[in-house]
Amino acid sequence: MEVQQFKEEVEKIVGNTIRFDVHFTKVVKNLPEERQQRILQWARDCAAGIIVPEPCKNYRHLIAFIFKSNDNRLRGILTKEKGSYFLELFLDNHKYYDEKRKYLGL
Repeated sequence: MEVQQFKEEVEKIVGNTIRFDVHFTKVVKNLPEERQQRILQWARDCAAGIIVPEPCKNYRHLIAFIFKSNDNRLRGILTKEKGSYFLELFLDNHKYYDEKRKYLGL
């Protein structure tokens, strides 16, 4: 799936326009279709309330949904304002994930 199509699918799932992290395009471009589908299913589960979010200690108005791949090579964070809209989808490797997690206070 092309990156733009993937972004559109995510926005359809979460119901609004969101930001995509800087490395998002590079990461999605290198993902196999099966892994892209797994991320989309995770986003569906987040939007449906199946996955329990974590509070962001540094930004108390935000909650975050965490994605961890089976092989630990890919991590993701989907942020949302409490009781409101989804804001950003972050996908990258473990190093940048840790930096984002610390930034949000997770």
